[in-house]
Amino acid sequence: MARPSSLSSPATELVLNVLRKAKEPMSAYALLEKLKKKGIKSPPTVYRALEALISDGVVHKIKELGAYVACDCTEDHEHALSVIAVCGDCKGVTELHDHGIIHSFETLHKQGIRLQEHAVIELPVICNACA
Repeated sequence: MARPSSLSSPATELVLNVLRKAKEPMSAYALLEKLKKKGIKSPPTVYRALEALISDGVVHKIKELGAYVACDCTEDHEHALSVIAVCGDCKGVTELHDHGIIHSFETLHKQGIRLQEHAVIELPVICNACA
């Protein structure tokens, strides 16, 4: 897989590494707290890094939680759509790799509807652990 262009910046590489190691979605301020030890001290630096990583498709913003997760997709990051299940109880997230779901949204293009670049569909669920 090609190296995302956003990783040309040390800040974006640090942000991505923290998100990949995280066991749960993280807010920008939680990221900032973790990154202060690495010399990143301002929110704009974190937000710029997140924007670049989202643009490259390697990070997803979970609007429901106001948090971010690293993409766990092992495919090339040219996918136009991510479907993420968000548990309403524990707030855990799972990126779904069901090509049937993704294909059904991609067929909207035939109806004259285009998905925004790196679109994220948040699916409210109750996970097995909380059920």
